[in-house]
Amino acid sequence: MKLLSAVFELTDSVRRLAFMLLLGAAGAYFTYGILSNLQVERNNVSIYIHDPHVAPLSLSIAVLGDLHLPEGLEPLDEFRELLLEVRAAAPDLVLLVGDYVRDPRGQSLSGHRENIIEAMKLVDPVPRAIVLGNYESWSNADDWLTEFERFSVDALENEVTIFETAKGPICVRGLGDYFTGRFVYVDYPEACKNIAKLTITHDPAGAFDRRMKGLVIAGHTHCGQINLPYIGPLWVPTDAPPFAHCGLHEGDEITVFVTSGVGTSIFPLRIGTQSQWDFISLSIKD
Repeated sequence: MKLLSAVFELTDSVRRLAFMLLLGAAGAYFTYGILSNLQVERNNVSIYIHDPHVAPLSLSIAVLGDLHLPEGLEPLDEFRELLLEVRAAAPDLVLLVGDYVRDPRGQSLSGHRENIIEAMKLVDPVPRAIVLGNYESWSNADDWLTEFERFSVDALENEVTIFETAKGPICVRGLGDYFTGRFVYVDYPEACKNIAKLTITHDPAGAFDRRMKGLVIAGHTHCGQINLPYIGPLWVPTDAPPFAHCGLHEGDEITVFVTSGVGTSIFPLRIGTQSQWDFISLSIKD
């Protein structure tokens, strides 16, 4: 009996040890996954657009969204390094699709905003197109637009600009953030009739205005940020349909690409989603 009791006690100890090892392994796995997901990676994407009304064009486009930069020198230095990495990839066009700050009520928001806008010039001489996100709306969108103008960095708010790239001209339509009610549909002007076109906006819900057509590039969703196996994302703050919450959706009249983005909001972690900037190889053919 004593021997049998000792065997049961040993079995219980082994079970407890196995449970602790399993728990530790699970914790290490999730910790590694979270830390790995927070390291910004380059994501390569190929998009093909059929448009018989424009001359064929192939462009490489860098997309950065949802930076959510905290105040301080270290995050700003990391942002500068990221911009230099993007420029070194030699894109023809750089798109920044909103949410540049972590805290829209930060104590040093004015200086932080100036530093972010000034840093964006590091991609020069590559043309860049910029729109605001909901965090810019929450920290006074008009102040952001004023500062962009003061630093001679063009931001698009429900308007269209023709950008001259090394490969040829492209019309970029920048529409306001749908999530905060700044979205206003504007059509392409006559000058864009025979030129390649794309739209940038923050919240992909704007892409599903019934008048929208063509290519739309957005952010905002963080691809869910916390995306659990078998469960999916805990919350995605958009009215866009689920198929347009992350990555590439190709429809009959509209193509939508939603970047996972660089930073995080609310909680500084990502599970099942990768922090990334995107390098799009865009081919427009007749």
